[in-house]
Amino acid sequence: MTARPPRRRTLAAPARFAARWRELAACRGTDLEVFFPGRGESAGPARRVCAGCPVRQPCLDYAITNRIASGVWGGLTERERRALRSRWVRTSRRERDRAILAAEAAGYTEAVIGRSFGLSRTSVSRIVRNENDAGRPG
Repeated sequence: MTARPPRRRTLAAPARFAARWRELAACRGTDLEVFFPGRGESAGPARRVCAGCPVRQPCLDYAITNRIASGVWGGLTERERRALRSRWVRTSRRERDRAILAAEAAGYTEAVIGRSFGLSRTSVSRIVRNENDAGRPG
């Protein structure tokens, strides 16, 4: 009996694009100093390069997801990305909490909900309790 040769797998089109966004970036070959301006220097030159970039959003997503704290990514500075990330985190938490409350209303236990969301039972309990407290008249 002989082993079968390994199957060759290719990534789906969106994954291939995500894996190679840097190859398509308008900044490819540009001096990196442009994207890391010193204190008091303008981010304008970097923003101009980013303005016409076909992969601006994947670049920005990469910087936010990986919490990159310096430089201009996707046309945004560190401060701008930090503000964007804060709003994104708040929105994500609100959506998660709504889903937890819906699961609790449907009769799922805190343990099951916690496993589904990667949270402890205590965290689920706190979310449910806070929502119930917020809904009570003061």
